[in-house]
Parts: sequence; C-alpha cells; structure tokens
Amino acid sequence: MNIDLLSNMVITRVDSVTELYNPKGKKQKRVGRTCWAAVFKHEGSTEYVVNEKRFFSDRAHAVILPKGISYTWECTESGRFCIMEFDCELEASSPMTFSVKNGERLLKLFRELEYKRSIKGGLGKLEGIRDAYSVILALAEGEAELYLPTKRQSLLSPALDHISKAYNETITNELLAKKAGMSTVYFRKLFKSVMGTSPIAYARSLRIEKAKEMLKSDYSTLTDVAVSLGYQSLYDFSRDFKKHTGVAPSKFK
Repeated sequence: MNIDLLSNMVITRVDSVTELYNPKGKKQKRVGRTCWAAVFKHEGSTEYVVNEKRFFSDRAHAVILPKGISYTWECTESGRFCIMEFDCELEASSPMTFSVKNGERLLKLFRELEYKRSIKGGLGKLEGIRDAYSVILALAEGEAELYLPTKRQSLLSPALDHISKAYNETITNELLAKKAGMSTVYFRKLFKSVMGTSPIAYARSLRIEKAKEMLKSDYSTLTDVAVSLGYQSLYDFSRDFKKHTGVAPSKFK
C-alpha cells in the first residue's frame, strides 16, 4: 500500500519545483532517474510505462517516480503539469499512482512551493522540505480515502479511540461496549469478527507496543515504564511483556 511506503519517507532536499507544458504526442525515455519526483498533470494526461506496466497522471491522478527507475513517458493529451524533484531516504522499484480528490488544493501546494523557492534567504531549505511534505501528505490523504472504514468498523471507533487514549488504564469489555453503545455480548462478537482478536487482547497488544517505544528511550527505567503503562508492579509488566514478545523487557532495552 502506498501510504505504508510514504510513512517511511524522509525528505532530505528539494531539488526543483516547476510547472511545464507538454504537447500531445511528446515522449521520452528516462534511464536511471537521479532523484525522486512527484508529478501532477492538472491539464491533459501523461502515460508512464515501467516494465510494461502503465501509470497515468491527469486531473484525477498524481504519480510519484522513485529514484533509480527507468521508464518511458508520453503525453497522451496536451496540458500543463507540476513536478517536484527531491531526494529522500527511501527505496522503491515502481511508480506510485494516487487518486487526487482536491486538485485545486494540490495545485496550490505545488505553486506555493515553487514561489517560496524563488525567495532566497531565511529558512528556505527547511521551509522547502516542510512544504514538500505537505505535497506528499496531500497525496497520501487522497489515497487514504480509498480505505475508509466499513460501517462495522465505524461502529467500533468509539471503543478503539478509548483504547488508544487510555491504554494505561483498566479496560474492560463492559466499558468498551458502553463507549460503542451496544451490549457487551454483541460488542465482543463484532470486535472479534472485525479486528481478528478480542478487545482485551487488542488493548494488551497496544500496551506492549507502547512499552517497546518507551524502552527505546534513554529516559525510562523498567519501573518508569511499568508505572507509565498502569501496571501494579514491575513483575506484572515483565511477565506480560515476555509473554507477548518472547523476551524480557530488560533484554529488549
């Protein structure tokens, strides 16, 4: 999924941001792209071919081209497009296509970034990287809309929100069912069918993931972590952690 890949993207530099025009029929072969690129063809359309796979950029779709790939492109319908070229700490072997839900907003982000790059001085480089993330985030948000939760998942949202916010408190099926506005029996069955695990097991799993994050910190002792997660004792925390991960928290740290 494109969002999973983009969540690991660390942009280190913005090389260029431009808006160009291509006439219909113009085409070119690119061998070993030297940097990443995000392309939004807000007028007309362009087709990219990589290993016989086809990708399109038009008013409703944007494309991200990874560094290092080779491809051919052809303008299939005349029009203007925005392109942001940048470097980032990420590897990919294939272009990514994104549905564009708000073309005017995306176009505005490209143009603002292009304008700001023309102004020298200040925090230009840092601001450029920040605004580049805004473009990538806009693409990711459009992609995320394709994966909106189903109605059954939406029914569980109040309970899931409570678990994420109160992972260090006592959580019961009764409490979660009340948050979701349904009976405890029905809530447990629905949760298991949608999430693939029981509500309490899900909450414990989240607590252990939080523990892993805390243990990576230089500022947390094992006791600090246990208390922060709501455990009554270090022994209870160590037992739970080892049960879920297979290693003691002291060894993990």
